[in-house]
Amino acid sequence: MALQEYECPACGGAMEFNPHTQKLKCPYCDSEFDVKDYVANHNSSSQGEAVDDSSSGQANASSEPMYIYSCGSCGGEILATESLGSTKCPFCNNNIVVKEKFTGEFKPDYIIPFQKTRDDAIATYTKYVKSKKLVPKVFLEKNHIDEIKGVYVPFWLFDAKESFMGEYEATKVRTWSDATYNYRETKYYSVFRAGTESFERVPADGSREMPDDLMESLEPFDYNKMVPFNMGYLAGFFANKYNVDALECQPHAFKRMDATTAADFRRTVSGYASVRTLSENFGTVTSSHKYALYPVYMLSTTWNDKNFIFAMNGQNGKFVGDLPFSMTQALKYYIPITLVASLIVFFFMAFVF
Repeated sequence: MALQEYECPACGGAMEFNPHTQKLKCPYCDSEFDVKDYVANHNSSSQGEAVDDSSSGQANASSEPMYIYSCGSCGGEILATESLGSTKCPFCNNNIVVKEKFTGEFKPDYIIPFQKTRDDAIATYTKYVKSKKLVPKVFLEKNHIDEIKGVYVPFWLFDAKESFMGEYEATKVRTWSDATYNYRETKYYSVFRAGTESFERVPADGSREMPDDLMESLEPFDYNKMVPFNMGYLAGFFANKYNVDALECQPHAFKRMDATTAADFRRTVSGYASVRTLSENFGTVTSSHKYALYPVYMLSTTWNDKNFIFAMNGQNGKFVGDLPFSMTQALKYYIPITLVASLIVFFFMAFVF
């Protein structure tokens, strides 16, 4: 397998994609190069070959095949899973992209380049933790972060036109009174809605390793910053080829479309005291899909033998993740508040009554 490496033409150092300048930058001599121009004019002769890991005693029917790649810079051997398409040489820190993972039928249509750096991810993590009052103090320590990785996550983007038919039971209520009684009149109506709704670029995560709910929490991404795929944007970051195909992802994407369609048509049933949904029917008029890579920073840390995973949108900095609850911090935070409140109540009761 052919490997694409990013050697600086000026000094031979390993270049990385710089999210701030949107160019390939050498950290050694500060030279910068346009992504498209560099990739178009530089090819690599480094090769990788598949290895049989069945003898390791850890392989199973569901495990991915392992590959060994030879670094063209130092000759070191790099072991990677079948779906990993971009990595670093552990010996010389050279940035490597496995061309076959992102060419031919596996070539993404689009990529959203990173616009946030690793330092941005650390700063956002710190701010996120500080905003939560009841977490263990250890989470505020930068050295408590076990790992930070910038990863291009594979996504399928679905376009579709959906048809919809819905039936609702609605009511209108009128009340009035006379000298003797109060009256309440309820009228019932059968309401029908039918039509179509179009969707563009509804994302579905194409990686088995990434939790779907975590990836959806990072939305939205700005599609105006999405560009045609170029391997140069992968330099310095990890990247995975999809291992969940479009056909398998489609039901999840369509389920999201169904929910939006139902809510949009339901909102058109207005002017009633109450509305109850009786039936909803969905159909797909047209559909298509594209393949794209999204930028995500993955952060992990361990506390009390439990692993905590956080993720940051590598484009806009949106940060998500669950933090543990600290009883010590809760007591320190709430006891002073409780004491102050108790004193106020005491003096109020003593002097007023």
